[in-house]
Amino acid sequence: MARLLLGLALFLCSNLAAFSHDLWINGEPVPAWIKNSCCGPADAHHLLSSQVHALRDGWHIDGYPFTLSYGRELPSQDGDFWVFYATLEAGGVSPVYCFFAPVQTW
Repeated sequence: MARLLLGLALFLCSNLAAFSHDLWINGEPVPAWIKNSCCGPADAHHLLSSQVHALRDGWHIDGYPFTLSYGRELPSQDGDFWVFYATLEAGGVSPVYCFFAPVQTW
């Protein structure tokens, strides 16, 4: 019975994660032109607080090679860290499109 419940929970979580990219945080649908041109699922990076470091020269994000200047952050509506950037086909990463940080961190 425990395996069945675990399997059901994993199935629901995987489907909810896919659905979450179709809606903004306020529940409104994300327009197709936005999903096709930027800020799609591949661009969204949901971060743990342990992956974000507020250092003297700005924000450092594990896995992102550049420092983000203070003042680029936007208030996170869900209290989590989010950064949006693309991994480029030729290698490397794009500049950050958006960076959201919990209000109490800055």
